[in-house]
Amino acid sequence: MLKPILMTSALAVGLVFGGTTGVTALELSFALHTSPPGPEFQAVDKFVELVKERSKGEITVKIFHSAVLGGERDNLEQLTVNQVQMTLFGDTLPNVIAPEYAATVVPFVFPGPEEVFEYWASPVGAEAKKVIKDRAKLDVVAFFRRGDRHLTAKKPINSPDDLKGLKMRVPEIPSWVRVWSELGARPTPVAWPEVFSSLQMGVVEAQENPCFNVNQAKLYEVQSHLIYTAHVPAVWHWTISSVFLDSLTPELREAVISSAVDAAKYGDEVTKQQIDTVCNALIEKNKMTAVKIDRGPFIAKARPAIEELSKNWAPSVVEAVAKYLK
Repeated sequence: MLKPILMTSALAVGLVFGGTTGVTALELSFALHTSPPGPEFQAVDKFVELVKERSKGEITVKIFHSAVLGGERDNLEQLTVNQVQMTLFGDTLPNVIAPEYAATVVPFVFPGPEEVFEYWASPVGAEAKKVIKDRAKLDVVAFFRRGDRHLTAKKPINSPDDLKGLKMRVPEIPSWVRVWSELGARPTPVAWPEVFSSLQMGVVEAQENPCFNVNQAKLYEVQSHLIYTAHVPAVWHWTISSVFLDSLTPELREAVISSAVDAAKYGDEVTKQQIDTVCNALIEKNKMTAVKIDRGPFIAKARPAIEELSKNWAPSVVEAVAKYLK
């Protein structure tokens, strides 16, 4: 399935930039696997504005949203070979490229986004970024919050016992399959563009995502309950193809990176302002039923899986995360 998508995206980029032999150093394609509306689109619009100004018009940006170039896995492949120059990865990037550093996206480990930002700004975060660049030719240059990931289902979930046998969509991330299996669910990896139809047809009965994604995809049409699990304080990983970035002059490189950093800060503020409103609208406007849970039993039941996963973390990661696992 990946090969046709890559061929299509290569053709799309070639048509936009005047040929099929490759892109020039001044042309930047930006893939997004999500659909508007959402703070990530406001952040990307801010990036377009800033990079145009700071490059003095030498860099142009084309945005491909709504997964027209495929899902996160496809975008990952595209960035590594510079078919696409930039994207916002959710939780897939560290899990696929640097799993020994991916503790930030394991369910029920980190308490909030500020702690995730602190991790990425620390020496262990610098190690993780270097591993990602060395293995995949990707530069992770900025982060901003997406909102906590919550569970949605067609029934109330009040305790881990209610998860028993639940067919639950999860991203294509092995550690998530392990944790949700420990909790009693039957996790089923499904690519994001296929989630709505999978829920609609009964392939899966539940899923988990930030409120923005639930709203964007209109999952309230096929899910009745929003369960506030806050199991992952999700962040966007602002990522650039190293092949593209390293081809730029120092001045243009700085223009791209600084624009991404400042656009991410803007996106973080927008998210903080909007997240409660979006979650509340799912309840008040779209008539989902809110379920507020005691997270303690979920965390306790997930602990054996987390401890097992931690055996494969880098020593520096184990040390950095230990304070959250007491």
